[in-house]
Amino acid sequence: MRLSTLRETVREAAFGLWHHRFRAALSMLGISWGIVSVVVLLAYGDGFRNALAAGFKGAYSDGTVIVFPGQTSLQAGGERAGKRVRVTADDVLAIGEIPLVKNVSPEFMRDFPIVYGNRYSSHMVRAVSASYGQMRNETPQAGRFLDDEDVRLRRRVAFIGSEVERKLFAGVPPVGETIRIGGQTFEVIGVGEEKVQLSNYNRPDKFCIFIPWTTMGGLTDNKYVATFVWQSASPSLEPQATKQVREFLANRYRYNPTDERALNLFGSSKAKEITGPIVDGLKLVLTFVGVITLAIGGVGIMNIMFVNIQERTREIGVRMALGARRRDILLQFLLEGLATTFAGGVLGIAVSYGLVWLLSPRPFLAELLDDAKRTTDIFLILSPGLVGICSGILMAVGLVAGFLPALKASRLDPIEALRYE
Repeated sequence: MRLSTLRETVREAAFGLWHHRFRAALSMLGISWGIVSVVVLLAYGDGFRNALAAGFKGAYSDGTVIVFPGQTSLQAGGERAGKRVRVTADDVLAIGEIPLVKNVSPEFMRDFPIVYGNRYSSHMVRAVSASYGQMRNETPQAGRFLDDEDVRLRRRVAFIGSEVERKLFAGVPPVGETIRIGGQTFEVIGVGEEKVQLSNYNRPDKFCIFIPWTTMGGLTDNKYVATFVWQSASPSLEPQATKQVREFLANRYRYNPTDERALNLFGSSKAKEITGPIVDGLKLVLTFVGVITLAIGGVGIMNIMFVNIQERTREIGVRMALGARRRDILLQFLLEGLATTFAGGVLGIAVSYGLVWLLSPRPFLAELLDDAKRTTDIFLILSPGLVGICSGILMAVGLVAGFLPALKASRLDPIEALRYE
């Protein structure tokens, strides 16, 4: 097609849109509403996923796995099924030598009476190592978490949760103060930050006190761990590291390494396995609703263009009589459809930005989890990737909505078109 012919076709398309601007505006409105529906619904789906991720992130960092020793369900090496797996602190520390394991910590848990001055309460004490703080996202708002020297020297120091601080200290700065745990004195070295925790075992960390695991022997028996926590060298290596940990303990205690009931594991990847299908299913439903709405807008454009072509039949016949080829007519009306769709899409995306700003955040988990920062509410997210997906859907709808009427226009018989009244 020559440049002059293309220029003339574009000019005719622009003239047609301007001459029938009211119809074009109605078509644009339908497309705009459809694109707003798609964008806002998908943005809500992304915000839902991020709210769940924020809740689980408070429980443990990426690549972290909580292990609950169980009992065997398969026979191996002459051992009967049903044998209880009892893991010691030495076993846990040896797991730290596995190549794909970066951090590891035993964990002993027990409720103790806690006394500060004339105040009394009961809280769970977790005896752990220094790396536990990194794996379980124990961020101090004051002071510090346990360190390796605390563990090595068996210091009587304690890191307390935010709710423990409220109950025992009532506004008194706790760092440097002394509390009694099970009748023994411990110095408070840090207070945990208010923590959003969607997942927990036994109870949320803000109700707990953390002490060095080596000190637990002075309070109660610490021969066998209640749980232990480890972290893979990188989140992507968690499945391989899990296999190595299972094989390591299976060799030590002579049971089948494929026996998943011997060790019950839960961690960041497991959480994603649980929440992933929920989020994907929600986004699929939201996408379907949005695309249907957008498709209805496309059908509206198509119908208006069919009416437009019918009214301009004589004009099409005149153009063909003056030498316009069928592909020129096809391109003209296809450009009109695409221009209407594009303008409606741009308007829809602009409106979507405003709605996303106006509607965020939506209440979700913050009230349930006492999240003062509202990080677990749903923040609608309009990412470049989301805009790209919506633009692709819009282009497909525009092509279909514009091509069929344009094809009908290009196939009109010139003589019959000239006779049309």
